[in-house]
Amino acid sequence: MIKTKVPKLVVFVNIDELQTEHLLKFKNKFTKHGFNQIIERGTFFHNSDYETSTTYKGTKLTNFYTGTYPGMHGIISDKWYTLNQPNISKAYSFNAADAVNHPDSGYFSTSEILSSTIADELLIMNRGKSKVASVGITPEDIAFLSHSDQTSQYWFDRTTGKMVCSSKDSLQQWVQKFNSMKFADMYINRQWGPAFDLRNYNEFVTGGDKEMRHFMYDLKAPDHSLMPYSKLPGTPFENYLIRDFAASLVINENLGKDEFTDILSVNFTCKPFIEDEIELFDAEVEDMLLRLDEQIESFIQVIKDNVGLEQTLFIFTSTPTINWGLKTLQNNNISTGYFNGQKTSALLNLYLMAIYGQGKWVKGYENKQFYLNHELIKEKDISFEEIQDKAARFLLEVSGVQNTITGINLRTNNYTNGVYGLMQKSYYFGRSGDLFVSLKPGWIEEIKENQKHSFKSNRCTIPMIFFGWNINPAQIVDKVKMIDVAPTISTILEIPKPNGAIGKPINEIIKQIDLKN
Repeated sequence: MIKTKVPKLVVFVNIDELQTEHLLKFKNKFTKHGFNQIIERGTFFHNSDYETSTTYKGTKLTNFYTGTYPGMHGIISDKWYTLNQPNISKAYSFNAADAVNHPDSGYFSTSEILSSTIADELLIMNRGKSKVASVGITPEDIAFLSHSDQTSQYWFDRTTGKMVCSSKDSLQQWVQKFNSMKFADMYINRQWGPAFDLRNYNEFVTGGDKEMRHFMYDLKAPDHSLMPYSKLPGTPFENYLIRDFAASLVINENLGKDEFTDILSVNFTCKPFIEDEIELFDAEVEDMLLRLDEQIESFIQVIKDNVGLEQTLFIFTSTPTINWGLKTLQNNNISTGYFNGQKTSALLNLYLMAIYGQGKWVKGYENKQFYLNHELIKEKDISFEEIQDKAARFLLEVSGVQNTITGINLRTNNYTNGVYGLMQKSYYFGRSGDLFVSLKPGWIEEIKENQKHSFKSNRCTIPMIFFGWNINPAQIVDKVKMIDVAPTISTILEIPKPNGAIGKPINEIIKQIDLKN
């Protein structure tokens, strides 16, 4: 098959929690045509960087698709306090007709994104003749690819076990046929245990005297559960389902079959559903990756058979937040601890009351940002700069806090490098907080989500691999910015960059195109 001047299909594959160390450590365990195929035949960037101070997946994906930072596109976190507004604003909202009994049936909105995406620009350029589709286990996985109503977006319904789309749209016949095969029913009747000899998993091979623990999870929800398929996400079978549906979509929607380039976004995961704190090389994480390796091979083969690798550009990347856990760091005498923003917010309020009197001086906390009560500060005729400075100095005394900076400083000064540079890239006036903090190395933020506690880190090594159309094998260890991806794709597709993009085309990729066209 002849290589085309521009690819007929661009496939974004995000593997949640995948890290560069996984691809290198498990290389000898992967099959020849799964992860190893893209590692060896693609341009592998070992050290990609979203350059954001938040751990929120939606912010990272928006950076990726818009080619700019939260200071331009506005998605500073999953939620924030908007200046002079009483309620919390959300980056993503889902409108369910029955949030209790059927929470996955409805439609979502990402209207707070203030920049266009690469998919938006493709649809505008080709007058809607390009196809744009996204597939993920949750609607939030797929929500940030495009603003357009012309996109096809599919996710998993934990109540019915079916793949669904917005309640504003009707399911196409091929989707109904796929759902009639009831793959989810087959998966929840299985158990999830190790696919290979547990003694060969990294957690136990390198565990020293660590006692080997077996794992075996039942995937059936309790009888009379409102969501009988709720245990499927966060297991290897989630990836099986997503792979099968994405393959069906490619075939039935005829992606990559005409002169107008199409875009497909597919979201896999190697993050297990278990409630305990997850570590970088836990056996469950490794097991999900070893099984996903086969699904990656199969998915690439479907693309090869139906579109052709020569006409398809893949971009594989990830959105990780997992690192070493507290106990592992403590056992190795490494400084560590948990930082809880909500508790710190309460302490800060007590401190400010001791200085300024009774009142709710701290409005709230979100994602390493503290919001002060502007109305109360104005009412008491207190200098904003004074109260921010006092609060910032107090926060420096809190365990685990490495740096603090005020919103006024981020707004009036220019920080090009380091942690303050990251904070400034994420600063959006009217949405961002009045005080920012960064944590010491080894410290982990404890976040309460849906009555559960999760533990997240921003110190992760993120892989990115370009594979397929016109791409040569290369290993790049220098840092590459994720905001450079959208301008790179724009250059390849010969379309305008997203309207807020400040990234630049990636030289290592563009050079390959220049040599071939």
